[in-house]
Amino acid sequence: MTTDAFKSSLRAHQEKGFFKGLKILRGIERESLRVDDKGNVSQKNHPIKLGSPLTNKDITTDFSEALIELVTPTFDSADKLFNHLSDLHKFLYTAMDGEILWNFSMPCAFNNEKEVRIAEYGTSNTGMLKHIYRKGLRLRYGSIMQCVSGIHYNFSLSKDSWAPLAASTSQEFIDDAYLGMIRNVKRNFWFLLEHFGASPIAHESYLLDRSHGLEEYGEEDLYLPNATSLRMSDVGYQSSFQDSLKISYNNLDEFLKAILKGINTPTKKFQDIGLVDNDGVPQQISTGILQIENELYDIIRPKRSGPSGFRPATLLKNQGIEYLELRGIDINPFIPQGINENKIKLLDVFLMHSLISDSPFISEEEIDEIKSNQRAMVTNGRSRDIRLIRNGSLTALSKIRQDLHEELAQTANAMDEYQSGHLDAFNSEMSEKCSPSQRIMNDLESLNLSFKEYGLMQSKKIAAMHGEGDIDSFEKFIDDAEASIKDLKNLEESAGIDINKYVELYNSKLLEEK
Repeated sequence: MTTDAFKSSLRAHQEKGFFKGLKILRGIERESLRVDDKGNVSQKNHPIKLGSPLTNKDITTDFSEALIELVTPTFDSADKLFNHLSDLHKFLYTAMDGEILWNFSMPCAFNNEKEVRIAEYGTSNTGMLKHIYRKGLRLRYGSIMQCVSGIHYNFSLSKDSWAPLAASTSQEFIDDAYLGMIRNVKRNFWFLLEHFGASPIAHESYLLDRSHGLEEYGEEDLYLPNATSLRMSDVGYQSSFQDSLKISYNNLDEFLKAILKGINTPTKKFQDIGLVDNDGVPQQISTGILQIENELYDIIRPKRSGPSGFRPATLLKNQGIEYLELRGIDINPFIPQGINENKIKLLDVFLMHSLISDSPFISEEEIDEIKSNQRAMVTNGRSRDIRLIRNGSLTALSKIRQDLHEELAQTANAMDEYQSGHLDAFNSEMSEKCSPSQRIMNDLESLNLSFKEYGLMQSKKIAAMHGEGDIDSFEKFIDDAEASIKDLKNLEESAGIDINKYVELYNSKLLEEK
């Protein structure tokens, strides 16, 4: 049942003309491992045809040299965004040299940690700093965990979009609105796990030398019978050390204080690793709970873009929130791009609902409830009997689902004033009878395959759908790649400083904000 509070808020936004003047800007960062034709993680360097991963704005790498990251600019329509993402994939395959993308969030099979090469970014100070950060991640969490892939969905509203909501749309007003969105996204994250969760199983090597509570599936896989997203579970891309930060997103100053605390609070385990190796070369940026701001493993984060070398916390403090980065989206293995137009529009509807709904501050008790609900959904979200905590009481997900779906449908209908197609996309997605996580398990059972076999088969099928495209249509991507090589050369020829001093200087920029 739609609440009176939501009805009132939706009506108020409509009467103010909010949806008519709305302009959403959205972009995608899409990660995926390069593997060979046997499904083994690539040992090759980042393809030179793709430019420099440090300076190319279109294609970079994440933790591993083999972990490709496609980065789109922002677009004012879901269709334009999807078309650009599709073109990036086609361009990527012109440089893959017989390799393919592993089109799953959970990684391929490994023999050992050493198979994972840490990404290289050249000899400039900024490039070496990125490499040092990744060395720290390897020492803290292991390399295999860092090979989990996902989709980061970057969402913002144009400056003019806020105008109908207040007489003066200051940056403080915008910050508070974005933080309210974050709180509601976390409250309703179960919805994204249900519809985007696509990692119910993993090869046993993913948990190499790590304790876990998963069950055996066949001879070499681990799973949970009703899981939606192991990627977002305790064995996924997570850090238990960060729980102590109790980040609530009630206001920007509190958030930044928690981040600074995370970076500046030494942790014995990370202190024992040491800042430098036996040769005196940096191997961590700090010994805190977080090395840097981006080590915060959360489903959504406030962001502000800025020049290279500027600390993210400093940019947020001085300029406020520019956009939100939604990180809790699994790769859909049945879609070549990992996500399609309808799913992009569904994210827009979900995020817009998070914006226009009442969003009270989150207490420490609610933080625990949110974590409990996430744990329940990632491990048992496909169970018909699952219950989540709502307003302090266990409530059947079927009831919670019905209520949210009604509100999302009304939001989608209102958004059609802005751009048509949202209600149709929502209805289409809600009519799907089988979630991605369930479809994966159904296929594994019906085909009698291991995850390694199935993952390779499906990834090859998806790779064939990309083709290589018309090279003439990739002129911009080619120009960007070539320009990035020149930019890297110029950067490396510029005068630098000793890398130990550079790391110290980088840390001092944050310490000044304490």
